[in-house]
Amino acid sequence: MLFRPAFSTKIKNRTEMRPGQREILIISAYGLALSISTQMLYSQLALYMKYELKTGECKIALLDGFVEFVSYIVRILAGILSDYMHNRRLLMAIGCGVLCMVKPIFALSQSVAQVLWAEIAERLGNGVQACPRDAMISDWSSRERLAASFGFFKSMKTVGALLGATSATIILGHWDYRTLFWCAGIPALASASLLLAMRDAPANGHEKSACNPFRKKYLRSLKGRFWIILLLAATCELSHFGESLLTLRASTLIPQRFAGMTAVFMALGPALLAYPMGLAADRRGKIPLLRLCLRLSICAYVCLLLSDSAWTLFGAVMILCGQQASMQSIFLALIGECVDKNLRATAIGMFYGVIGGSYLMASGICGKLWEIHGHEAAFIYGAAMSTLGLTAVGFFRTRLEASRQ
Repeated sequence: MLFRPAFSTKIKNRTEMRPGQREILIISAYGLALSISTQMLYSQLALYMKYELKTGECKIALLDGFVEFVSYIVRILAGILSDYMHNRRLLMAIGCGVLCMVKPIFALSQSVAQVLWAEIAERLGNGVQACPRDAMISDWSSRERLAASFGFFKSMKTVGALLGATSATIILGHWDYRTLFWCAGIPALASASLLLAMRDAPANGHEKSACNPFRKKYLRSLKGRFWIILLLAATCELSHFGESLLTLRASTLIPQRFAGMTAVFMALGPALLAYPMGLAADRRGKIPLLRLCLRLSICAYVCLLLSDSAWTLFGAVMILCGQQASMQSIFLALIGECVDKNLRATAIGMFYGVIGGSYLMASGICGKLWEIHGHEAAFIYGAAMSTLGLTAVGFFRTRLEASRQ
C-alpha cells in the first residue's frame, strides 16, 4: 500500500498524452478516412480512362498534372484565408464537404471532359482543406517533434491509401468501375464526422479575432531561409511525375484487373517510411535526411528502369513513394519551424503552389517522353532530376544550417 501512490503516478505519467497529441491523432484519423476515399477513386481512374474511355498516356499524365496543379494553387488562397480568419476547421469542413459531394459525379461520367471537371472539383475540395489541416498539425505540435508529427500524419494517410487501393481491387473483382466510384463516397462521409471532434489551437490574447496576417512583424519570418526552402522544394519536385503512369506500366507486366494494386505499394512505402524518417529528421537533422530521400529516389528510378517483373516494379514504387512522402514532411517541418504561426498556412500554401507547378511540368514532360520513347525515358528523367535536387540541397546546405542557428 505504501508504494501504490508512487506506482499510480508512474502509470499516469506514462499514459498521459503530450499537449496537442490528441488533436494530431484526430487529424491523422481524418486524413486516413479521406485517403481511403481518394485512393479508391484514383487507384483505378487511370485504367478507367485508358481502357473504358480510350484515353492516351500523354493526355492522362497531363490531366493528372493539371488537376494536381489546380489543387496546389487553391491551397495558396486557402492558406491565406485560414491565417486571416484564425479558423482552420471551417475551411477543412468546406473542403471535405466538396469532396463528399463530388464522388457521385465520377460514377455518372460518360466522357473524358466530364471526368476532367469532376477531377477539378475534387482537387479544389482537397486543396481548400489541405493547408488549414497541415497548419493545424504545425500549430498543435512542439518544435522538437514537427517532422515526426508530419511523418505520423503521412503514415496514417498512406495507410488509408493502402486500404483504399485494396478495397478498390476487391470491389472491381465483383462489380464495375461505377460501383467503385459510388462506394468511394462512404469513407469521405466518415472523415467529415471526425471534424466535429477537432479544435483549433488556442490563440494568444491579441489574436483571438481575425486580423491581417500580412503585418511587418509577421512578414519578417518569410526571410531568406524560407525562399531557399521553396527553391529546393521546386527543384526536388521536378522528379515527381504523375503516379498514374506507374499504374499503366504495371498493366504491361500483370493483368489489367490487378494493375490497380500498384496503388497499394504506393501507399505502403509512405506508411512504412514517413514516420521513422520524420523521427530521424528531428533527431539527426532535416537536411541530412533530405539528402537521404533524394538518394533513395535515384535508386528507385534505376530499379524502375531495369525492372522486368512486377515485384521489382512494386518494390521500387514503395521506395519512390515512401521517400516522396518523407521529403514533403521534412519540407513542411522546415517551414513550420521558420515561419511565424500567423503566416504558417499562407507559407504552406505557397509551398504547395510551387511544388504543384513543378509537378505539372514534370508530368507533362514525362507523359510526352513516355509516348515517344517509352517508359525508360521517363525513368531516366526522374533519376536525373533527383540528382539535380541532391546537388541543390548540397549547395544550399551551409546557408540553411547557418540560418537556423
